[in-house]
Amino acid sequence: MAMNPMQRRARNSFLIGFLVALIVMAVVVLLLVNKLKDEQSKYAALDAKIMKNTIYVTTRDLNSGDIVTSSDIDLGPEIITTVPESEIVSPVDLADEEDEDKRAIIRVDVPAGQIITKDMIELQSEKTTNSDRIAEYNMFILPSTLKNGDYIDIRLLLPSGKDYIVLPKKRVLGCNATTIWLKVTEDEILLLNNAIVESYTISGSKLYASLYAEAGLQDAATSTYLPSADVMALIIKDPNILNEAKMGLNSRYDLDTRVSTFDAALEPYKSTQDSIVASKNSEEVSSIRSARQGFVSSLEGTEEIGYDR
Repeated sequence: MAMNPMQRRARNSFLIGFLVALIVMAVVVLLLVNKLKDEQSKYAALDAKIMKNTIYVTTRDLNSGDIVTSSDIDLGPEIITTVPESEIVSPVDLADEEDEDKRAIIRVDVPAGQIITKDMIELQSEKTTNSDRIAEYNMFILPSTLKNGDYIDIRLLLPSGKDYIVLPKKRVLGCNATTIWLKVTEDEILLLNNAIVESYTISGSKLYASLYAEAGLQDAATSTYLPSADVMALIIKDPNILNEAKMGLNSRYDLDTRVSTFDAALEPYKSTQDSIVASKNSEEVSSIRSARQGFVSSLEGTEEIGYDR
């Protein structure tokens, strides 16, 4: 039966509308399937991070500033958490009641039955003082496997093969391929600056970081580096340095060893020392400026950059 033009147009409109509806439905279904896959991937990634183990939790309420020992934590019920087990404090990270030098201090309030992560505590021997600063260094040779939270010694190796510990057992607060951030006291800043200048000056010397194998089980090494007489005098006079640190350094300072070892190694470079150090300092400044520019660029668009008014 022949259709009149009106019927033909109506049929064509219906077919076109039906096809459009099918296409829209197919697109919607496709989008929903992709979204479902994304959600499944997110849940799978989260599930991979979730840890359900019997881990150590606090046995009492801890307040910020409390001393924490191994008796303050115990194995608790099975807990679900995304915190890596390596970051959760266990008895090996804490001292016994009798071991006062290794007691830890909790930085935040933690109620009973909760986990403590390693960034929540600091050793009593490393308790923050008025002279503590966060310093950035980009002139050390760093271990290829170094990561945040590791403990290191900063050492100075001379061309003669003699190796000296400048700063023992410092916790790495942050690091990248070339730079580390450390918490240092005023006397440690002066010692490091002295060692840095001498590493720049003495050809063939090396200022490097060495990792502790089991930091939780190993005591800090004893510093063996001796600063110059001028820096030593500055340390003794500096009012920002604790008397305990001055006395400790003074008790092991041996001027004869300093002269025969470090001053003797520096002697051939006296005429060129200023230019060598200036060149190395310039390299440091360029590296820091480049890193700073990258950091500032990463903040643009996320927060206001400037100064408080």
